[in-house]
Amino acid sequence: MKKIALSLLVASMSLMAYDDYYYNDEENTDSAVYVESQSVVNNIVTDTAKTNLVTSDKDYGAAAQYINAGDISIINIPIGMKVGYGFGVEANIPLVSVTNYGWQQEDNSGLGDISLGVNYNFGKTSGSKGLNISTILYKTTTGDDTKGLGSGVSAITLSHSFTKDVTEKYTVSALASYTLNDDTVLGDSYMLMAGASMPCLVSDKVKTSTKLTYFYTDDNKYSFGELTNADLWLQWDSDKLVKNIPLGFGVKIPLINEVNGNDADKTVLFYLSASSLF
Repeated sequence: MKKIALSLLVASMSLMAYDDYYYNDEENTDSAVYVESQSVVNNIVTDTAKTNLVTSDKDYGAAAQYINAGDISIINIPIGMKVGYGFGVEANIPLVSVTNYGWQQEDNSGLGDISLGVNYNFGKTSGSKGLNISTILYKTTTGDDTKGLGSGVSAITLSHSFTKDVTEKYTVSALASYTLNDDTVLGDSYMLMAGASMPCLVSDKVKTSTKLTYFYTDDNKYSFGELTNADLWLQWDSDKLVKNIPLGFGVKIPLINEVNGNDADKTVLFYLSASSLF
């Protein structure tokens, strides 16, 4: 019997994505699709726009992001606002489309799980301690879990990111997050990330970022086991191709995808983003 699970985020500033896993009682099906938990995708896809807002003299920031992985497509709208020295508030509004969902292989679309959060930042990317951003994010249950648009349970994610310029051209970054889920549906999860960025070899108007992430979730009712992921993320950003509108393109290449210690199918994830400060 095939079950599909979409476990939605819990994390930091964000966007929308899920743990989408097709499970077969006898073996993993060839069509199995696993997409990172929303906490991972949120942090990786939105970190550039979030850092740009924090380090700018602007008070507001907004973005439009498109994500595709297997049978899941998401249009996410992250919004950020400064509310005081070092403090900010944020919201993420995802519109989700899922194909071949559930027993009847339905195609569903609609509002996903909205996330709301607050953050605090200190330091500078050029300073000795780097730029540090701590975030607490609450994921709602606005998405219809019977249609695969939401997880059906709320979650809280705590995260801390670090960014530091080591030279005028090279930057290093790291992030750690922990998500508190409803244990009756999903176990708690954590994510670790390490990365670096440099000017693109093709054009000095584009910056290339490389990041490695490790994600782990406790037992959950969908997969009957632990979920473990390791992924390579490649991202290209530019704030010079279109005036005042930073653009981004990225791809996630799965390195490890295991359910209860057994290999599962790997799905490549693509995303596009455009943001603005005002």
